Amino acid sequence: MNDSNSTSSFVFTTTHMMTTQTPYVKPFNEVGVVVSAVIILTLMVFGLIGNSLTIAVILSYRALSNNVFMRFILSLCVSDLISALISWIFLYRRTWGFDDFYPIPGVFCKFYWSADIMTSYVTALHVLSFAILRYISVKFPIFYNKIRIKHGNIWIACLWLAGFAGGFMPSVFIFGAKKRDRTTLSPDARWPACTINFHYIEIYKLYQSITFPMFLYVPTVGVVVACFLIGFTVKSKALMASTDVSRARKEKQAVLQLTLIVVSFLFGYIPFTAYEFWSAQTHPNTEYYRVVDYWFGMIEYMFLRFSECMNPVFYNLGSEKVRRYTKTFLKYRVFTCKNWDSTSSTEGVTAGERSTTTAGANLGV
Repeated sequence: MNDSNSTSSFVFTTTHMMTTQTPYVKPFNEVGVVVSAVIILTLMVFGLIGNSLTIAVILSYRALSNNVFMRFILSLCVSDLISALISWIFLYRRTWGFDDFYPIPGVFCKFYWSADIMTSYVTALHVLSFAILRYISVKFPIFYNKIRIKHGNIWIACLWLAGFAGGFMPSVFIFGAKKRDRTTLSPDARWPACTINFHYIEIYKLYQSITFPMFLYVPTVGVVVACFLIGFTVKSKALMASTDVSRARKEKQAVLQLTLIVVSFLFGYIPFTAYEFWSAQTHPNTEYYRVVDYWFGMIEYMFLRFSECMNPVFYNLGSEKVRRYTKTFLKYRVFTCKNWDSTSSTEGVTAGERSTTTAGANLGV
């Protein structure tokens, strides 16, 4: 009888010691909040301006909007614009709403995760599609010339549908906002209030194992392979001493544009993928792991936001046509507010520039 009481007392004491650890300390301080807010909000503003400007430029000129490549860039900008619009929710859930998402309604948490994962998948699929189109345009130009705007629109619609079905809808059920019990040894004790619903953690791991290869890994490998094939094809054509100097220059510009987009994609999504897998694993609820988890997640998001902010810059650096029409749009629509016909595709563009634009129309550069 005494042994039984001693055992019960030992179990109670041990359990009590395990569940009443040292007082909980947040894995960040006010300085960290301020620095994170400045960086993320700055990137949000740049993302909103850059992607909105690119969308406006493409829609304002038929020479751009009637090009298949530009339709994919337009759609990519929409994806990046959505990411920028919801980035304030990430900042809030990682700082002021870390322990309690209130007073912001929990539906914002679900929408953030659903939209974030959907746009991540959509972006990866767009980059892969863009690479495939580039390869077709330099390797099989006759076949590429048969691709019409309606084909591109259908292709893009399918990419968004796949992202919605594979990213948005599952995330509505997997993620949610609730207060986390910081005094327990449960793995979710170190998580933000707005994150995975813990009872769905095993389902989320299964979800990752299916969707990440499908929407992230395969597109990444495909993009790298396509880049090598495009580079090899362009080099082979150059060695054939083609007399079409203008087309050769346009093909090189196309390779440059694709390379910049791919580098930007890898810069943002490799850290994103690494953190998603790391955070879904079980780690001790110690101060060390809380700090590592917090700053790993914060920094990888900054990488992602930076890469998405750089995309509009790369669109202009890699395309003479986009660069020319962006300058024209800023000059006649932003800085001088001159009235003009929105259906015009050549406003402010000289005759020489129009001829150059027509020469590179097929390549979208």
